[in-house]
Amino acid sequence: METRTVLDNLDVGIVAIAPDWTIVEWSAPAARIAGIPADRVIGKGFWVAFPTAKGTHVEQTLQEVMFDGRPRAYLTPARAAEFKGKVFETHVTRGPRNHLLLVFREMRAELSPESQAGHILTAFEHERRFYRQLFDALPTPGLVLSLDGQILEANPQATELLGANQSDTLRGRQLGDWTPAADRARFTTALRDALRQRQQIRLSIEGGLEATREVEAVIENVDRAHPEEIPRLLFLAVDVSREVLLQRKLVQADRLSQLGALVSGVAHELNNPLAAIAAFAELLTVDATDAHLRESTDIIHAEAIRAGRVVQTLLDFARQRPRVREPVDLQDVVERVLALQRSALKRARVKAVVTMPDDLPAVIGDPQELQQVVLNAVVNATDAIEASERPGTIDIRARRTDGHVSFTVEDTGPGLTPEALDRVFEPFFTTKGDRGTGLGLTISLGLVKALGGRLWLQNVEGGGARLTAELPADVAVKEPEPRGGFRPAGRRLSVLIVDDEASVRRGMTLMAERLGHEVRTVSDLQEALASLREPGSHYDALLVDVHLDEAHTGFDLFEELLQEGRGRERHVVFTTGDSVSARTRDRLQRSERPVLKKPFNLEELREILDRVAD
Repeated sequence: METRTVLDNLDVGIVAIAPDWTIVEWSAPAARIAGIPADRVIGKGFWVAFPTAKGTHVEQTLQEVMFDGRPRAYLTPARAAEFKGKVFETHVTRGPRNHLLLVFREMRAELSPESQAGHILTAFEHERRFYRQLFDALPTPGLVLSLDGQILEANPQATELLGANQSDTLRGRQLGDWTPAADRARFTTALRDALRQRQQIRLSIEGGLEATREVEAVIENVDRAHPEEIPRLLFLAVDVSREVLLQRKLVQADRLSQLGALVSGVAHELNNPLAAIAAFAELLTVDATDAHLRESTDIIHAEAIRAGRVVQTLLDFARQRPRVREPVDLQDVVERVLALQRSALKRARVKAVVTMPDDLPAVIGDPQELQQVVLNAVVNATDAIEASERPGTIDIRARRTDGHVSFTVEDTGPGLTPEALDRVFEPFFTTKGDRGTGLGLTISLGLVKALGGRLWLQNVEGGGARLTAELPADVAVKEPEPRGGFRPAGRRLSVLIVDDEASVRRGMTLMAERLGHEVRTVSDLQEALASLREPGSHYDALLVDVHLDEAHTGFDLFEELLQEGRGRERHVVFTTGDSVSARTRDRLQRSERPVLKKPFNLEELREILDRVAD
């Protein structure tokens, strides 16, 4: 008779475990007693197949037999339903080649429910079931770990945290498999220290629906009162990913606030020299007779104006102000964003193509908010192409629809998965890992809806994604703007220029004189007041810089003119390279005077001087 036939017909179960704890034999009676078929355990590690035995008297018995070879026995209640109410005795011996041999044997006397031992087993089972239900009902992730971090038990919350479908699939695996390499040594130390006292640790957990989750964990030794037993550690975690992200956003907001103040100062320091450069370049262009000289000065002027627009765009992003609704030139918004992203586009090997008809109507909205929407779209498209590690194209288009303007940003990146498409507008959802906040498209959706528009994202056939915004169009007739050049002033004016920068004063003087005006310049408040108090002094326009010196501003001069009561404050035009600070903006609004932002051109100067003189 074959050995297999003998083993399968015994009334005891036979299990053989190799020195590396791999199960190499599992007889048919053993399968019946344990309730687990042989094909599910043979070839697997014993602690993987039976992780709940770790940290119990079963592990202790097996380890002792493996160590000294002396046979031992232990009792366990039967797991299979047909053996309910019975207890099995397991004898463990060390066989050839250091294999452990386990013999399952049913105890001869069946324990009736009425017997004292039966009552004890029933009470034990009720207690075990109660603590299992309590463990599963915990609202936070809970794990039972061995000292080396092996998962013995997991409740449903922990199963979800680790991205598993069932808790059974986690048993026997190392929790360290879900932690970043940088955290593992710290985690191992916390497990070891938890033998003596409770440990608190913050860990990153990789897996589940979100790429990385931050948890605050407590590790407690539940067997501290019995040091002779193999310890089991309770691991309780609180998911603080949202709180951590919000803290980071608050820090980022604070840094942005500080950056806004820094940008304000930098803008003032940049726009003043840019205003001088643009003024002299434009005058040279207008008066140049040599074609090559005119080409060079025209480039200088255009680049100075472009630099000024970049600075102004930075100011717009840093500025915090109430929402406005006004006609907005979408082409201008796109140009501003692309000017800011020029370096990022080159670095990612991305070409931006803009296609907009000349008769495209303006859209009704807030310029700053629309700029944010366009920026988010361009940044996402750039990141998608850069992630593909191939050169690509961003196609930006706009067209008139029925009472709206349809605006699209399409990229040649890899597109999005169906799951990502369903969730892209959810707060904190991101496909960029640690590089993304998951707030860009959420904010854009809110801004577009507030304008009365719609926003949606779809994949493009052949690869890539397309973000479409439908925005309300301005129905008013748009007057064509003059392109280049300037018109002479309607009449000769007397102009007083008040500015503390000598180069800016000189540039503005030459520009005003080129328009045909009579100009006088002063550098500070006292000189300006002296000029205005001279007998017979009369000025049709006063160009006054907002920032004069450490002690005075242009508003001081404006207040002096208000106090004298002669109406000369109505001829003031404020000039500034920085209008970002809340105090400056408020005072400009209260003064109700026009503002000429540096750098500016001849046509802008002509128009504003004619307006205040009239």
